[in-house]
Amino acid sequence: MEKIAIRLEEQNGVARIKEPVGLGIPLPKGAVQSVHQLALMDGQRSISVQLESLGHWPDGSIRWVHTSFLISLDASSEKVLELAKLQTPSPSSPEPVFNQTTSGLVVYTSTGSVALHLGRLAWQVYNHNGAGIPSTVTLSDDTGAPCKAEAETSWEVTFKGPVFVAATLKGQWLKQNSDLLARFDCELRIFLETGLVQLELTTHNPKRARHPGGLWDLGDPGSVYFQELAVETTLPATSIVQVTPQATDKTSDIFHLPDFNLYQDSSGGKNWQSRNHIDCTGEVSTQFCGYKLSNPSELVQKGKRANPLVSIEHDCGQLDVAVPDFWQNFPTSVRKEENTLTIGLFPKDAKSAYELQGGEQKTLRFLMAHSSNNSIPATAYSPLVPLLTPECYEQGDAFPWFKAKTQPNALDQLIAEGLNGSSNFFAKREVIDEFGWRNFGDIFADHETLYQDDGELPFISHYNNQYDPIYGFARQFALTGDKRWFQLMDDLAQHVTDIDIYHTDEDRAEYNNGLFWHTDHYLDAHTATHRTFSRHNDTSSTPGQTGGGPADEHCYSTGLLYHHYLTGNEKSRRAVLDLARWTTALHEGQGGLLEQLLALKKREIRTLKKMIRGEHVTTHKYPFTRGTGNYLNTLLDAWVLDEHGSWLNQAEALIRNTIHPADNIEQRDLLNVETGWSYLVLLASLFRYLHLKRQIDSEDEQYEYTKDSLLRYTHWMLENERPYLANKTQLEFPNDTWVAQDIRKAMIMFQASELDHENSARYQKTGQKWLQDVTRTLQYSQEAHLTRILVILMQNHGPQSLTTSSPLPANRVTSLHSHWAPPVMTWRLLISRIEKRMLRAILTFRPLREINWLNTRLDRS
Repeated sequence: MEKIAIRLEEQNGVARIKEPVGLGIPLPKGAVQSVHQLALMDGQRSISVQLESLGHWPDGSIRWVHTSFLISLDASSEKVLELAKLQTPSPSSPEPVFNQTTSGLVVYTSTGSVALHLGRLAWQVYNHNGAGIPSTVTLSDDTGAPCKAEAETSWEVTFKGPVFVAATLKGQWLKQNSDLLARFDCELRIFLETGLVQLELTTHNPKRARHPGGLWDLGDPGSVYFQELAVETTLPATSIVQVTPQATDKTSDIFHLPDFNLYQDSSGGKNWQSRNHIDCTGEVSTQFCGYKLSNPSELVQKGKRANPLVSIEHDCGQLDVAVPDFWQNFPTSVRKEENTLTIGLFPKDAKSAYELQGGEQKTLRFLMAHSSNNSIPATAYSPLVPLLTPECYEQGDAFPWFKAKTQPNALDQLIAEGLNGSSNFFAKREVIDEFGWRNFGDIFADHETLYQDDGELPFISHYNNQYDPIYGFARQFALTGDKRWFQLMDDLAQHVTDIDIYHTDEDRAEYNNGLFWHTDHYLDAHTATHRTFSRHNDTSSTPGQTGGGPADEHCYSTGLLYHHYLTGNEKSRRAVLDLARWTTALHEGQGGLLEQLLALKKREIRTLKKMIRGEHVTTHKYPFTRGTGNYLNTLLDAWVLDEHGSWLNQAEALIRNTIHPADNIEQRDLLNVETGWSYLVLLASLFRYLHLKRQIDSEDEQYEYTKDSLLRYTHWMLENERPYLANKTQLEFPNDTWVAQDIRKAMIMFQASELDHENSARYQKTGQKWLQDVTRTLQYSQEAHLTRILVILMQNHGPQSLTTSSPLPANRVTSLHSHWAPPVMTWRLLISRIEKRMLRAILTFRPLREINWLNTRLDRS
């Protein structure tokens, strides 16, 4: 394996002192079998690094490795480190020292120790002299009454190495009457060399929403309410406090205040009073613009967007506190009253109680440094983002159809507007003030304002990761090395895993842990937040539908897979697997008599009636739509993450029951654009399946079956497909989103060209023509800056790098000569399917399951 260069650039003019840095790195197949074969080098010097395998190739070699290390950099300087493969494996690093005692877990650091109290959301940081500073997490309900944190287990060490130790505690918040208010999942990450403590706290409402009529507004009976979530640190009696509201600004004012409250009420942007911030009553919840710093008697300073640093000198040493995304996740606060320092993750200063919707959660973070041996403001507010060369991603086969040494073309220039244009993704946030704890990270769906009148306030419309911008951002980061793409990816992934996924097991199986649709087309979100359907809308973009829930046609997991690989984020990994289980339950059911009887009515009975009428019926079980394509794609993501699971077998069964080399394509009615266009998403997922199979040298019968099936459809496309806007009368909304959708056809042509030697040149020519038509039209379009168009372009980027000189070797290409039994439904097969379904119904019958199944469908109050 060649050495992998890791470039670190300090661009903020701030010296970095032992700043924690992490990055996922792809490794070529077969290159590295164990993390002990790797070393991180600074010139000829090996530096301490914590390595974690994130995935493996089928031969057991490491596919992605996450590196964590500390780095010091002078202001405005640059450093290049190298990840190298050792000739002989290095001995294991010394185990970090920690003890599990009867009173809790103690982790020892170079500055002292951190004691995590048994069964409590509390810890104490000690210096070498044994003096300790205790901290505890507190929650008060909507009346202000304190809640009890009841832990389910002891603190559990989840990561350990030479750089940090991470420990987690899970449990539930109980009100004073012992009723469940919420669940918690807390991680403390303790950096051994510096003593830096990073807290990540997730607050989760596990209850289901009641969503009467399929509507998901605030004020739902499944919501819970609370007044404050905070971390309280008890300081020594004598302390000197220094408050810097703008720690990222070298000229920021510094205040010496014995007691204070720094409270961020709103974003501080020009649209801080946006309707994006309404509560369940429809009232805007923000009270004033930006933040206020006050002492007990007067207002000290007002400002827009705080990135605060609180530094406290006390008898036991020093304490520095910073809160990443402080203003973006408003309301937030830091306050000191007498000898108590309180970090208000959800502060009591807000206008009204906080509402956590059924199945909703929020993860917040802060940093505490108990020594001066750090650069905590930079770590919190402008962290270093390590960069790899694009060649590293190409050599590691990290992204499909990824080419490093290519000159930016018209497509790349259009995508670059997402960073550099006047309506770039950061600027979009300001339009509807896409900030605050529930909104930050999501993308304003500005394309939904296309048909609004001039001067009308833009719809509040949330994008909810449609067409997977997380993946698009990750790919562009790898391709360009621009850390702004990384920031967009990270912000959106954290939002999606908290807010856009329905975190409950108490609702319908087809909703539980699913991904909510974007805001309904060309309508305002009102009080539905990020959950699509509101009672305030009496129409819908889907005729006859005014409600619903998570659905297979909006399931995008690949970006979360790459977010996990690039950051090591475990929540993204769990989200991928949860989405795979959800979409499986949605399509296959979970068993039970009533469920199977309903499925029998919808599927086999319909087939039976068609056969009685003498109609031609195929064996296909799944629709030829993006819903099936998303289902397949999510199964593939789960397989890549969990190579020992049954995901691949499930994906291949899905393919066999969806497409066939002898399909009668005309019967699919794919040229009926409004209903048929999304078959392209399914074809793209099938090409990805073939790509992943080639990666592991598994070109078996199922591979050939899929390839033959695909080429039948791509041949048909050559003869029949045309640009969507060639006939505008067939479209309800003939706008330039349809131009962007045409890029899917172009990329499929390029992908087909590497599989079909005989027709490769024709595929290439057609693909180039369609791609040029797309880019030329969008270069002069007034809509090219809109979110949906940019995201479609990013999602489908890559196959255009295939050329006539890059088809697969002839021995890796099969032609349409294999014989596959025609996909014709027979009476024997239909009877077999009915028997299997009824057997499953009987074997999975449980009275309580049947009652729950009914309750989740009949209780709409």
